[in-house]
Amino acid sequence: MQKTPRGTIIYEKGENIIKEGETGKSIYFLISGKIGVYKGENLVGTIDKPNSPIGEISAILGTKRTATCVALEKSEVVAYNGGIDEIVTKYPKTAKAIIVNLAERVAKSTERLSGVDEKTKEEPKKTENKTETHQANGNVFSQISELPPEKISKFLTAFSEKELAVILANIDKNSKDKISKFISSRKMEALEDLISYYTKNALSSAEMEVLKDKISDIISAFKEESR
Repeated sequence: MQKTPRGTIIYEKGENIIKEGETGKSIYFLISGKIGVYKGENLVGTIDKPNSPIGEISAILGTKRTATCVALEKSEVVAYNGGIDEIVTKYPKTAKAIIVNLAERVAKSTERLSGVDEKTKEEPKKTENKTETHQANGNVFSQISELPPEKISKFLTAFSEKELAVILANIDKNSKDKISKFISSRKMEALEDLISYYTKNALSSAEMEVLKDKISDIISAFKEESR
């Protein structure tokens, strides 16, 4: 860890920014680099979007840190050490950024759960009459490897790192090798821990259904383009 003349902090690859189980009021914002979020020894997410807050939940609630945040590469952050009260009072724009970030998380979670709830309310007959896209959910991962090469690159850009890791964890080796050719070696290296995690730990059924639907919708759109 190294402080810069402008008041930011540089963390070298492998250094902890936040440690699970500790208490602390500091809230960090990413300026550059990439941060891994670990529960125990498992990588459960990454933060690489500039201005993303780190450690805001436990700081706001006054609870112990719920995860360990580690620099996956040389990363620069700015730290607010006075807790949420100081940020709200002295740095209203920063407080707004935190609120927006939390609101986006809630909106995404609500959207996923809402989609699942709507499906469970539908009658079996309606489910059977859904389009080819939804009927194909059972083997949706196998359909990915059948995409023509010119579509694979475009297909991959539609997914977050977590979604890509789940996809790569659920397809066979030949399919993984085919798709991996369209992912940079640097990105594949960053994905490996996530792939390993999701190979051993499945998504919740609700999250998996949402991902399958997304894959099916994109594949269906590609088929329409080819007609």
